This record gives sequence, structure tokens and C-alpha cells, in this order.
Amino acid sequence: MNATIIQATINNADFPIIQHLFERLKIKTTILETVTVDDKKKSIPVEKSIPNEETHKAFMEMRENRHSMKGYTDVNLMIKDILEEDE
Repeated sequence: MNATIIQATINNADFPIIQHLFERLKIKTTILETVTVDDKKKSIPVEKSIPNEETHKAFMEMRENRHSMKGYTDVNLMIKDILEEDE
């Protein structure tokens, strides 16, 4: 028999719905472990890397020209400005 193994993290609130759906579709489920939110936050892998030269230059340019860049606190205004630039 061919099989596909899927590992998923499901919120406790959503689990009954997912479990019911899997039962209706005759999908076998195995609960490997239950983690609390705090444990989950601690266990999320974070990949650290050093930016390449081009990325570093872009960050430095942004930092130096920060005063000349327009910032937004209103998303609608930002979208409006972007659309006006395209015209």
C-alpha cells in the first residue's frame, strides 16, 4: 500500500473539526505530542545567516537615507500613493 505521511500542527480549537473531517475521509491520524503555546514558541527553529554584500549595502543605504523616505501609518494612504505612482 502506498501512503503519504503528513505532519501538521493544529490549534486545539480547530482540532475537533479537523479530526471529524479526517474521520469522514477515512484518514488515519496519530497524535505524536501535544505542546503548549509557550513550548511551541521555544521550539520554532530560527535560521541565522549573514547577509551578502549587496544586501548589506542596501540596508546601509536605507539607514543613511531614512530621513528622505516617506513612512506610513495608514495603509490606505500608502496604497493610494502607490497607485498614483503607477499612473
